[in-house]
Amino acid sequence: MTGPGQPIAPVIGAILRDARRHARIPLRDAATRLGSPVEDVEHIECGHRSVTGGDLRRLCELYGVPEQARALHRLAGGPLEGAPGGERGLCRTTDRAGGFADRMAAVARQSVRTRWLSTQLVPPPLRIPAYAAAVRHPAPARPWPGLRRQDIVVLDEGVVRHGGATAALMCEQVRHLLTLQSAGARIHVVPRLFPPGSYAELMLPNATVVATGGFTDAVYQTTTALAGPIERALTDPDRDRSRRLLTEAYAHHRSHREAR
Repeated sequence: MTGPGQPIAPVIGAILRDARRHARIPLRDAATRLGSPVEDVEHIECGHRSVTGGDLRRLCELYGVPEQARALHRLAGGPLEGAPGGERGLCRTTDRAGGFADRMAAVARQSVRTRWLSTQLVPPPLRIPAYAAAVRHPAPARPWPGLRRQDIVVLDEGVVRHGGATAALMCEQVRHLLTLQSAGARIHVVPRLFPPGSYAELMLPNATVVATGGFTDAVYQTTTALAGPIERALTDPDRDRSRRLLTEAYAHHRSHREAR
């Protein structure tokens, strides 16, 4: 089973903490009902204590999500894969069980900061319903947390310029991004972003993990590979570029919509 110090332990702890808070059960009450010291439950939620199958079953039943126990047990006991090429300090664990989108959203809700980086799609917190339906990614039962002041999104220009959907839909989606940006959301648009893909850097109270989500799974790993592209976007001397690129993308989609 997963022990303290392994990269998946804080992820499981965040999922359990989110479930407990959603069930409106205070930490001390949870420990009392489980017959465990409050420190044990707290350490599980922080990823500092080994978690067993029995722990997961009892916690999930108490929080009203018994169906999550099997998936978390599989995640906790799954193999940790090393990175190709032997990159030091990197381990990854894949969540392939049903409901992985709910668990990834739970980790995001418990993060103290999330930094999204995408060269492919608009990240879930920024999607309008029509865009979310068009990309057909599994949606969690409880919505993704909205963008907070401390959260950051870095998008490749192609995400908003091309989008892979109809011009009318992309027109509305980009207008939504412009509105959010005007309200203070930290949305950065840059050309030729690297590495390719969609990533969420989830900073938990005791760990930072990177999650990548697809149609059938979520992959968690420990790495600092995203820091470079994100930091470069934040130190871009052209402070108006993101707004300009979004405005140009909106005009592009609007002209194509009106041409139809």
